[in-house]
Amino acid sequence: MENKKIPTHELKRELPEWAKVVKTINTIDIYNMSILDNIISWTKNIPDVPAIDYYGNIITFGELPDRIREYVNGLNSIGMANDDVITLCMPVSVENNISLFAVNNMGRIQNSPNFLFLRNNFKRYTEEKGSKTLIILDAYLPFVIDYLEPCGIKNVVVTNLNDYLPEDKKDKFADLSFLPKKLQEVFCDFEKQKDCQRKMAKMRNVNFIRMSEVIEVGKKDKTPLKTGPVDIDRDVSYSYTSGTTGDPKCIVFKEASANALIELHKGVNTKDYVGERCFQVIPLTHATGERFCGYLQLARGKTMVPQPIYNKDTFGKDLMESKCNWITAAPSFYTAGVAQGLIAPNAFENVTRPSSGGEPVTKSNVELIDKWLEMNGCKTRFSIGGGAAEDGSSTICSYFMDDKTKTNETGHPVEPGIIAKIVDKDGKPVKQGERGFLHVSSAAAADRYLNDEEASAKRWYYDENGIRWGVTGDIAVKNPDGSYNILGRASDSCVDKDGNITYLFDIEYSLEASDPVIEWEISAHKDNNGKNYIVGQVVPKNEYIGKEDEIIEFMCNKYNLDAVKIYDKFESSEVTGKRDFKKLKSDLEGFYKPYNDESFCKITFVENEKPIVELVDRLEVVKRNIYDNEKTR
Repeated sequence: MENKKIPTHELKRELPEWAKVVKTINTIDIYNMSILDNIISWTKNIPDVPAIDYYGNIITFGELPDRIREYVNGLNSIGMANDDVITLCMPVSVENNISLFAVNNMGRIQNSPNFLFLRNNFKRYTEEKGSKTLIILDAYLPFVIDYLEPCGIKNVVVTNLNDYLPEDKKDKFADLSFLPKKLQEVFCDFEKQKDCQRKMAKMRNVNFIRMSEVIEVGKKDKTPLKTGPVDIDRDVSYSYTSGTTGDPKCIVFKEASANALIELHKGVNTKDYVGERCFQVIPLTHATGERFCGYLQLARGKTMVPQPIYNKDTFGKDLMESKCNWITAAPSFYTAGVAQGLIAPNAFENVTRPSSGGEPVTKSNVELIDKWLEMNGCKTRFSIGGGAAEDGSSTICSYFMDDKTKTNETGHPVEPGIIAKIVDKDGKPVKQGERGFLHVSSAAAADRYLNDEEASAKRWYYDENGIRWGVTGDIAVKNPDGSYNILGRASDSCVDKDGNITYLFDIEYSLEASDPVIEWEISAHKDNNGKNYIVGQVVPKNEYIGKEDEIIEFMCNKYNLDAVKIYDKFESSEVTGKRDFKKLKSDLEGFYKPYNDESFCKITFVENEKPIVELVDRLEVVKRNIYDNEKTR
């Protein structure tokens, strides 16, 4: 059996004798098991398959329960057994993967705010959740050290990127000078780290302990892991919306949700095999990273390959070196790869599922990404979808699309557990082929937003048949073959003084692969008379750098834009790794449009006022290289 490739949908499950179905949602049976017991039921018969591979340090499925037991017993021994909410703040790492299971097995709620959320509003993400325990990467600690005592934190468990590295790779993270500036500010500010150590030494009300010490304590304690029936309606995790479109909301998941995600895929042939390697790059602070890229893949016998440095600039190189098969990353990672071009003709020869999640992708980007993948040796096409949104639309993805014809369709829902419909503004179904609002029903959906009944009521509702629907906020269309195109957010629009709506994603969607730009963002700015100025923010293809005047003229004329701004690349949100939409929206300077053969208009937008316009020589546009925004370089 060891030499035979086992399709994941043919894994032989061995349920515990006490397991039973306690709830059925949309025909999906949910058992009274914890997420760990559920995963073990699928992987018990593959004990020698690696579950986690951290740069060569391997934990097999047979070893995984013991590693989790060491965490559970170690954490309990230092006073965490009585903390109802344990806050986790780590990059994608062995510690983060195992801590999720440990906190769940302890019967506690795992609270997973992004580092930036914690850094910017520590009180909201800890004290207001009643959390007295923080498990955190040492590089993050200097940014929150001053808030520990005021917010009542009692225990701080500190992890390090080197903890699980094999001896011959202990220097892997010694030199991080290649990182982008913002990441260097986190990982390479040694003075701030020394100052943090001085402050730690003076604190008397906080217990600091290294995770490596916790594990050593746990190894000596042979208390077995808890197993047996659990309350599937128990709150188990706090996750958070990305915050790119407003204030992040706390999403509450119950035990049933992650179990349901696994059950949704039971028996479904997603054309993968036990032991395939999953490139873990989406932080486990996002539900997509934790559930879709973590729990689900483990239950299918996959090997997690954690990537703790969330750096799209080295995405292609890191992917090549990891020899991974499955990847889910933000689309911006792939477009960064398109700009980098050829890595090696066989760089992605192992890749069987290059997928993205989190935001719609234009047809032109799919074509460019597919070309990039192919030139680097990938034999399969780009897959769209694969997120784990709170509404439960976690499996609307392109598993089953035609590899020869598909572009940016997001696939068929995995039936019957995921149900999707497209409705008009009154909630009535639209005809096939007509656009409307996408609603999804899934057993894997979140339960609610924490302490926010109004937001919860807007997100979920029950129909006359008792089916619970999630309002995704997306505009979509259903195609004749049953696939979907998710076009963009309903909020991505502008309204003129006559009440006419323009969906900005319609313009973005129409970008063609032959155009001189890799990617773009369409925004609108309104003046004091209610006039909307629709503008493009673009990243040129390498071969068009130095031809900025031609790009501006071409894009303005072809797409009837009021102005264009050129960037060498789009800055990513520190929180999500996606394009920083909020920053792009607030960037009001350095836009241009053609005036005549010799002159361009340079435009500065002013909120609720008329734009400021000045004429500049056409040659000046090229000489300045248009990169007025040095901050993005």
